[in-house]
Amino acid sequence: MRFKSLTLFLAIQVLSFFIWKTVSGNDVVVAEPVPAPVAVTHAASQQPAVEPVFSVRNFENDKTDLNNSQKDQIKEIFAKLPSGHSASVESVILDYDPNAYRGLGGNNMIVLRAVKIDTEELVSVLIHEIGHNVDYGFLTPKKQKTKSSFKDGGMDLYVTDQSVNFYQISWDNEKTYKKSVSNLDFVSGYAMSDPFEDFAETYTYYVLHNNDFKALTASSQDLYAKYRFMKYRVFGGVEFNTGDSKVNLNNRPWDITILGYDLNKFLS
Repeated sequence: MRFKSLTLFLAIQVLSFFIWKTVSGNDVVVAEPVPAPVAVTHAASQQPAVEPVFSVRNFENDKTDLNNSQKDQIKEIFAKLPSGHSASVESVILDYDPNAYRGLGGNNMIVLRAVKIDTEELVSVLIHEIGHNVDYGFLTPKKQKTKSSFKDGGMDLYVTDQSVNFYQISWDNEKTYKKSVSNLDFVSGYAMSDPFEDFAETYTYYVLHNNDFKALTASSQDLYAKYRFMKYRVFGGVEFNTGDSKVNLNNRPWDITILGYDLNKFLS
């Protein structure tokens, strides 16, 4: 979940779930032409991962071993991603309140619920929140002149923002889908919440379910465009040997972060 979307979270969940359930999922609509790939060499930098500053809240001493284990796990995940992605996250807060949100991301920060969650789901949520920071920070343009049709809260987004190129695959603006899209043009129901969740869910699917994502691109030109955007503009041509390519082309999960996957395969 992106920080700037927190106050609208419940309303978005209800609305996007309703749309996901009601938009036809039987016909794949061919959307606009796929944008040409643009390689970003620094995205796949082999420099050591930049480790974030860790802190905790709602913490009790009996969780010390768990805390240390989760910190090591998080560092291992950052090490598997391009250094520019890890550099977009300056701090990670592990929250030991069992009623906290599973994850929040943005503004160079991630908050993760550290209890009542297994390792695979924690990692998946972590990667989703890293995706928000990559969207918010790593792809932020140096020059901002011409406004796009997209806003993040009350903040204007500019046409030089590479993320806008991703948003424009399926969205007219931050609230409106393109008329040509269906729910099969998104990797999940939650990705239909807004362009920012679309980005983070797509990022997570690319990292942890890459072969599955690649298989889906045959069924949707929008997903083909999103896969190529992740491959060339976000990961500099790097792909992951994750997933098994066995997917239902006519169905999408609600939430990528709760899909099963092989964590050892990702880490190997």
